[in-house]
Amino acid sequence: MGKVTAIVKAAARFGPVVYPVVKKGAVMLRENPELASQVQRLLNGLSKARAARSRPEGLRRSVEVLRGQAQRALAGADTPAEAARAEGWLLQADKLDSAIDLMSLHDRKAQTADAAAIEARVEELFAQIFTALVRRDDPDAAQLPPA
Repeated sequence: MGKVTAIVKAAARFGPVVYPVVKKGAVMLRENPELASQVQRLLNGLSKARAARSRPEGLRRSVEVLRGQAQRALAGADTPAEAARAEGWLLQADKLDSAIDLMSLHDRKAQTADAAAIEARVEELFAQIFTALVRRDDPDAAQLPPA
């Protein structure tokens, strides 16, 4: 199995937001091994985060993986727009951390709904960061959906 095939299969575990974005970027991943390695590390981090003992802990770890990618994007930002987008991702990560903290105040049913909403937002942010990474490495990546 090729590296890109493994990346696409790993992305399939993350749901309807992440998988289509990664699948559409597969051609660019094949052409750019460095980007493929970076995406593989990100997916591995998210997979390990979801394997945590408790759901809040797993969510927190997922947010930390995204925060790390947003910090890398901020450090490598070439334009004020890229920096602002990365700062927005960091702000979203902070908001997700706060939402995870508030989960404990709800009953079990509400916690399940909260966790599902947080997971969905993590997937959306992953898709945005992935799209930005691909576009940065390949400015002609018009076939990807907007972040």
